Amino acid sequence: MSKSTDQAIFDEVSKRSQFLGYKTYDYKPLDGVPYPFVELEGTQFVPNATKTSVKGSIIVDLSVWVKYNQRSTGSEMAQRLYNECLSISKANGYQFSLNASNSDIRTLDDTSTNTPLKRFMLSLEFRIL
Repeated sequence: MSKSTDQAIFDEVSKRSQFLGYKTYDYKPLDGVPYPFVELEGTQFVPNATKTSVKGSIIVDLSVWVKYNQRSTGSEMAQRLYNECLSISKANGYQFSLNASNSDIRTLDDTSTNTPLKRFMLSLEFRIL
């Protein structure tokens, strides 16, 4: 277990996204990168200390970015990522479980570029077991 818990689950989510065939970045790619793509945005560790260890949850935030006319593609990609993450139980020696009741997918319009976009934001809470 040489990685921290948040790095372990971040890397596992990235690996699963790539396994699904999605272009996956851990940063906002430069101009010229074709849509659609997945951006892993960040993690948040929510600790829950016990007498013998610190457990808790890791929240992973990621987005599926598509052109405005690719809503169906973005929706399918987000759902496939969510379903794939449901099956994560181990990463780098740690055990996890996706807390489905505290995870969600939101769809937003994005006009921060010259091309109107759709952004499917996934917030996934993994319990550390």
